[in-house]
Amino acid sequence: MRHKKNKLLELHTGAKKRDVFVRQLLSNLVKNGKTTTTPKRAKVLKSEIDSFFANLVKMNKKLDEKNARRESIRYIKSVIFGEAEGKKVLNVLLPKYIQSWSTSSFVADYKLGFRVGDGVQKILLKLI
Repeated sequence: MRHKKNKLLELHTGAKKRDVFVRQLLSNLVKNGKTTTTPKRAKVLKSEIDSFFANLVKMNKKLDEKNARRESIRYIKSVIFGEAEGKKVLNVLLPKYIQSWSTSSFVADYKLGFRVGDGVQKILLKLI
């Protein structure tokens, strides 16, 4: 039986590989500002990035400035690969999202057509 299973969120890479894979996609999206991927991966990545930035914004709303920065650094290190990407989130992206008080829709997705090799649809994810 398939009780409460969402087939769209499965990436078929194994439990540990899935987490590492999603974190790598997230790090690449933060580093470049955009990424091209398949619809299934895009849906997973979009939900992960929304929850990531929503948690950071909520953390900065609840805590005072010093503690919020410390907790944000801890949380970013646990999710993002790479020190440069973490600094970009902390210094560039996070202040923009805190100023707008947005708690969702941090990523826009655009359909690009189909891949040449296997005909899978391509989707461009772009940070807003």
